[in-house]
Amino acid sequence: MTSPPPARRELDLTGVPCPLNWVRTRLALEAMQAGQELFVRLDAGEPRESVPRSAREEGHLVSQDAERVRIVRR
Repeated sequence: MTSPPPARRELDLTGVPCPLNWVRTRLALEAMQAGQELFVRLDAGEPRESVPRSAREEGHLVSQDAERVRIVRR
C-alpha cells in the first residue's frame, strides 16, 4: 500500500531561469491533490512575478511573502 503524498511540499527554485521555474512548479502541482500546498522559493524579479501569475491563471490559490510563493492546488 502506498502512502498519500504529503499535504505540503516545498521547492527551492532559486537560480532556476524562466520559464523552467514555472515548468518545475507546474509538474509538482500536477503530482499533488486538490487542497495541498506547494511552497516555492524563487529569485526576485521575473520569477516571483511570472510563477504566481501563471498559477493564478490555472485557477490555483496564490499568496506570497518576501521570499516564498504559496500555491494551493485546485
